[in-house]
Amino acid sequence: MKKTPPLPLYRQLFVDLKKQIDEGKYKVGALLPSENELCAAYKTTRLTVRHALKELKTMGYITSHHGKGSIVSEPKKALGILSIGGITAAVGHKNLATKIIRKASIHPWADEFFYPLSPQETEAACISFTRVRSVDNAPIVYEETFLANLHLPNFTALSLENVSLFNTLLEKYQVEIRSGEQRIWAVSANKSTGKFLKVKEGSPVVHMQRKLVTNNKHLNIYSSLYCNTEDFYLQDYF
Repeated sequence: MKKTPPLPLYRQLFVDLKKQIDEGKYKVGALLPSENELCAAYKTTRLTVRHALKELKTMGYITSHHGKGSIVSEPKKALGILSIGGITAAVGHKNLATKIIRKASIHPWADEFFYPLSPQETEAACISFTRVRSVDNAPIVYEETFLANLHLPNFTALSLENVSLFNTLLEKYQVEIRSGEQRIWAVSANKSTGKFLKVKEGSPVVHMQRKLVTNNKHLNIYSSLYCNTEDFYLQDYF
């Protein structure tokens, strides 16, 4: 099996700090350790630490205050589906719940898939699953996810309930999102979408088709999702 290259040091530090924030070790309003303390704790350079902190700031996890340091941010009423960080990064684990509608399974790709596939992807078959993401018990995203069955041993046996797909891929397979593209429409909810998002048929929802490119060649993540933005706005950082 092809080995995935290890993550850069700044990314390892970012993942570790993000996990500690998600798990509540550093609560909203708390100061993260200083740059000098992080350098000493992780035996790395100030440049690496600053790169990791910049990633946390970009994803809305922290804010920087001159003379104070990095402070864990107050959760925002926003959805990060426009960014690579995704919903978990914007909302946080505490407020976000994920329900499996259809478990992960392996099968051939659809004849008319919504993104062009490489020969390697087509040959490897498709892993797909369907989930509903809720914030404070209100369903906000209905999402179908597709990825090639490449270098992901035992993926279909994993529990994807109440976890971040991106974190799961990163921690178990060292698969990291590098870039992507997405198409966005304003549409009316059909009967099925309305049922899962608990909105009336015909209500306005956001529809997105997405392709995310990873550090693992030929392993892309595709998704088709519908988002109820009645109580939340879409958010990105640039």
